[in-house]
Amino acid sequence: MKQFLVFVRKEFYHILRDKRSMMVLLGIPIVQIVLFGFAITTEVKNSRVAIFDPSKDVYTRQITERIRANAYFDVRYILDSPDQIDQLFKKGQTDMVVVFGDNFAGQINHTGEAAIQLITDATDPNQATTMNGYVTNIIHDWQQ
Repeated sequence: MKQFLVFVRKEFYHILRDKRSMMVLLGIPIVQIVLFGFAITTEVKNSRVAIFDPSKDVYTRQITERIRANAYFDVRYILDSPDQIDQLFKKGQTDMVVVFGDNFAGQINHTGEAAIQLITDATDPNQATTMNGYVTNIIHDWQQ
């Protein structure tokens, strides 16, 4: 144990004397913290959203308008067919697609439940999860 403590002491003195070692030990981690602090963010800004709404009823328009009114989302496309969804993702033109079920208002009025599918571009999983959460909250607020 005594040899180990002598070794640690010797290395500690060596690091304090050597400017390059101090830079590696202290400088590089500080630079990494600063860079990662600016580069990594979980905030969603101006996410491109497409809407596929086969039912085109009052309820789906209300939800679409709430998504449009949100500062985080930019509704760029109203799709006419589900085939367009894949094309938008392949071209990188959208970050999320909101797909409403057929006869949305009829299902809500009859059973109290209707289908909404959220499809996100998960090349950035953190952003996709955040976008899903934001849209889910918008839908829950509408339900209230």
